[in-house]
Parts: sequence; structure tokens; C-alpha cells
Amino acid sequence: MSDWHVLVMAYGTPRTLDEVEPYYTHIRRGRPPSAEQLEDLVRRYQAIGGVSPLQEITLRQAAAVERALRQRGWTGTMYLGMKHWHPFIAEAVEQMAQEGVQQAVGIVLAPHYSRMSIGTYIDYAEQARQRFAPAMELRYVERWGSHPLFIRAVAQKVQEALADWKPEETMVVFSAHSLPERIRQWDDPYERELLDSAQAVARLLELPNWTLAYQSASATGEPWLGPDILERIEEIAHTTTYRQLVFCAIGFVADHLEVLYDLDIETRRKCESLGVQHRRAASLNDDPLMAEAVADVVLSAMR
Repeated sequence: MSDWHVLVMAYGTPRTLDEVEPYYTHIRRGRPPSAEQLEDLVRRYQAIGGVSPLQEITLRQAAAVERALRQRGWTGTMYLGMKHWHPFIAEAVEQMAQEGVQQAVGIVLAPHYSRMSIGTYIDYAEQARQRFAPAMELRYVERWGSHPLFIRAVAQKVQEALADWKPEETMVVFSAHSLPERIRQWDDPYERELLDSAQAVARLLELPNWTLAYQSASATGEPWLGPDILERIEEIAHTTTYRQLVFCAIGFVADHLEVLYDLDIETRRKCESLGVQHRRAASLNDDPLMAEAVADVVLSAMR
């Protein structure tokens, strides 16, 4: 398997507050944010300690996946490319071309497919491949959110968060990044895949009470997928007897701004204002089970 190489793709994050503006501009496809938008984003980074740990976690995740692949006999080279920060996906593909890579598998460190998420990573990689190495064979893993080891890893984190709470008295709230509702016009599988993952975890743990909500929607003026997680908390507090909530960001695999701010600060604040107890299941980060799941789907793609 030395002929096959691996391109790991991830979101990317600014490493200092000075990098927030160019990073945000890249997310906005070259349109600089307004002073208010920039100030709001910087404030969120400051609230979680100044910068996101995502860069360092992504490096640890890639290393864990590489270890899992090596243990199964893989001898190729791993490349890392980011969607919104250095090293960009195009920079990684250019390096692959310079080093003569003929065959590679690309995988995104996000388990569920949407044309607006995984699809855009693949678009970036394909544009770079056509530019730098049109003869390179680059296969893609589009989804891995139903892999049994991923489900087991998430279930372990939820189990740890439940701890001494009785499941029958607790609501587990699975969450994922919202996307514009127009993805439904394409019969996009995103919502189905998230629901399947949440159901699989709930089944494994025999959870009596759980729900799926969306978080981190952007103010773009169009409708986004719901229910919004803050509205869901209000609904649970006002219409049920559950006063213990466990949050699990099943759509994310690392601690970053959308977890550390949106879930740890915003949802906690909302819970406290409603007299509801708040716990969050730990993110997978470089969990060995998740690394094994990723290695497994990558090797399957090579075959």
C-alpha cells in the first residue's frame, strides 16, 4: 500500500487574534467582514481564551489516523490541507504533485456529508488536482458517520457525561452545525445522516430521551435548518419535566469555537437562566476509536 497516499482535510483556524480578519475574509469568499462582524468574532475567541485549540487538535487527529494506518501496514505519506487556513487544501495538493504522488485518498475530518460541507472540500481538492496534477488519481471518502467505531466513540463520551445522572430523568441533546434549508431542494443527505448517527448512539446506550437540534447558524437572511438548539432548550424547560441536559455535538469531532463558545458558553447560559442543569459530552478530538474508524474507511477506499 506504499503507492497510496492520504490527504486529510480539516476546517482550519486562525492561530492568533491578528489572523482572525483574513481567516474570516476567506470564509466569506474574499469579502472582508464589517467592523461589527469582526468585533463579534474576536469577542467569541477572547471568551474561549484568545484562540481556538483546533489547529493543535487537528494535528493530533492526523497523527492518530496515521498511527492507525501504519499499524495496518500502510507505508504511504500523509498530507494535511485546511479549508480556510494554512496549509490550504490547494497547498497540500500542490505539495503532493511536487512529490510525484500518483494515487491518494482524500478524507475530511467531519463525519456527515452535505454538498455545502464535505462537497466544498472535495471541490477545493479537485480544482487543485486539475491545476497541479491532472493525472493524479484522488479518491474521496464522503462520509463515515455510521461507522460502528465512530458510534462507539461518541457513545462512550455521552456515557461519561451522564455519569451519576439517571437516563430516564435526563434529555440528551445531539447537535450539529446548521446549514441553509435550501439543501433540501437537492435531496441533500445531511439531515438523514445526522439523525442516523444520533439514533445509533441512542440505541447503543438505550437512551430513553434524546433529540437532535442545530447550532451555529449564520445570519444570512435565509432560513436555516432547525430546531435551533437555544430554542430547543427553552422548549424542553417549558414543556417537559427534564431538568438535566447532556449536550453532544455529534456533527463535530473536535473542540473549536462552535463547541467551546456556542455549546459551553451560550447553551450553559441559556440552561442556567431556565433552571436546567447542563453537561457536555467531551469532543472526540484524537480519540483512538475515531482514528481507527477513519483509518478503516480510508483503507477501504484504497482497495
